[in-house]
Amino acid sequence: MDNPLWQRDFQVSQFIAEAKQHLKVAMQPIADASTGEAIAYEALVRGVDKLGFAHPGELFNHAYTQGALMELDTLLISGALKIHAELRKSHWSLLFVNVDGRLLERWAELGDFLCQELKLHSLRPLDLCIELSETHQPLSPTDFAAAVEGLRKFGFLIAVDDFGTGNSGMQMLYQSSPDFIKIDRFFIESMPDDPKKRLLVTSISDLAHTLGARVIAEGIETVEELRACREVNSDLVQGYLVARPSLDLSDFSPVYETVSSTYARPHDPTGAGAIGALIEDVAVLSENDSIQDLIDLLLLRTEQSVFPVIDRHGMPRGAVRETDVKPLLYSQFGRDLADNPTTSLSLMDYVRPIATIESNTPFAPRLEFIAEKAGDGVIITKSLRYEGYLSSAALLKLSNDLRIKEASSQNPLSGLPGNQAVQAFLNSCVNDTEIRRILSYIDIDNFKPFNDKFGFEIGDRALLHMASILKTFEREYGLFVAHIGGDDFFVGAEGKKCDSAETLLDTLNAEFSHSAQQFYGQSDIDAGYIMGSTRDGQQRRFPLLGCTVALLELRQGHRPDGTEVLTQALGALKSEARTKGDAFLHEIIGKNRDIMPDNQRSA
Repeated sequence: MDNPLWQRDFQVSQFIAEAKQHLKVAMQPIADASTGEAIAYEALVRGVDKLGFAHPGELFNHAYTQGALMELDTLLISGALKIHAELRKSHWSLLFVNVDGRLLERWAELGDFLCQELKLHSLRPLDLCIELSETHQPLSPTDFAAAVEGLRKFGFLIAVDDFGTGNSGMQMLYQSSPDFIKIDRFFIESMPDDPKKRLLVTSISDLAHTLGARVIAEGIETVEELRACREVNSDLVQGYLVARPSLDLSDFSPVYETVSSTYARPHDPTGAGAIGALIEDVAVLSENDSIQDLIDLLLLRTEQSVFPVIDRHGMPRGAVRETDVKPLLYSQFGRDLADNPTTSLSLMDYVRPIATIESNTPFAPRLEFIAEKAGDGVIITKSLRYEGYLSSAALLKLSNDLRIKEASSQNPLSGLPGNQAVQAFLNSCVNDTEIRRILSYIDIDNFKPFNDKFGFEIGDRALLHMASILKTFEREYGLFVAHIGGDDFFVGAEGKKCDSAETLLDTLNAEFSHSAQQFYGQSDIDAGYIMGSTRDGQQRRFPLLGCTVALLELRQGHRPDGTEVLTQALGALKSEARTKGDAFLHEIIGKNRDIMPDNQRSA
């Protein structure tokens, strides 16, 4: 027989009393991936062991079985809001709170409670972001979408937590239209060394930005992981590298140097100036504006078809399209409805997501994707705040300009980046020294006599074969590869990718010389050489195609005097390798050790 109601109420009251006594709320910062600015804090429960639970999941499962889940969640959120109100006295930030999916069927009750609590602390619904995950999600897709829409109408922001770890993440993304997507640490922890994970997270990031959502990378613990997250265009980062969760407010800072000190703006062929010049002077609406305000703007700004909408903090909430409002604007009673304050019609009813991207994000790698998908243009932000708007026409112009720049900087034969991209990589070696780097000069051996004998068509095929091998390095290992010109190539690597680069480049001569035999006749292969002319016209034997690799390693913390120093060192190293007959020569430059001794160099 079930417990009588009084006994159940007693058990809930006793459980909540114990929770009040033992549970604490810790905060963990969520920082801008470039500047290190504290954009938000996530509330995390601590002290569950004092109630006899091994982890928070056990605690919430017990509360659910006791019928006390709402009481527990609201208790913890109330505590988090009190702490966050104190944090907001020193700097602006959002608060992220986890809401158990089993409470979504009571979304209206939850929303009313949150609004009351926010008001007590002089906060507003848009200051709060509700994190939802696939865990314990009992609602049907239709009911889930209705619950999320209901929470949105209260004004709360929505985040999808642990994205990519469950079976229905894409469905949640579609149904919730979140403001934030949090990438689980499963993808982050080995991303610097795992090209497949980088590709997946890049795709998620592109999709999120196209839908107007921001990407938060969770569980960042190393500088290498932070850099990898920047490469895949994460907007925000969270984890031990930024700061550990803490109960002490004095532990927190408006800016985290562990993030900002490692940031160096990536080379972007579009140029920041080009983007700034194309940002349009458009009218921007506030989420508190009325339908009548929108109609007034439509009549005043007849040339504008998309109107960005921002909240009081300057964060974009989406955009209103002229096409969506036309039925109201030109209907018989549309103006009357807009003028009537008693109708429930509001501006936010017409706001829909729009592609959004941070100004620090290199536009070039994403531009083709953005230009194709963002038919309504794209909002540019800085630290999540509205910075400007680019129309689809501006995106198209930028895309065309970029194609022209890329065509001029690429090698016309191989399609690999050329000297301009190599120079940008060398600049990063000088300007950002907080990471280990590898620079490698690759020269195809005996190419001239080969080209003279077999002709430029076969010679080009040999060059394209080397380019194909290097493109594999780029695709599968994330290395930077370029074609300097003729038979000269370049490979660069950063951080943990340097380990892969060393291994691949050490065996490059063996791989290339073996596969290049396809360009010879069997008699040449059997002989092991071809006859050709020297520069003074003398006939002599030339070995079959191979390559010489000069590898220069820059240790973390070493700052070269300039890029010329690096190019001269690479040239000297290649000449030394030629003189010694080494296919692979490795030199280290860095703290306490400028050059690797000869007996530690590998051939």
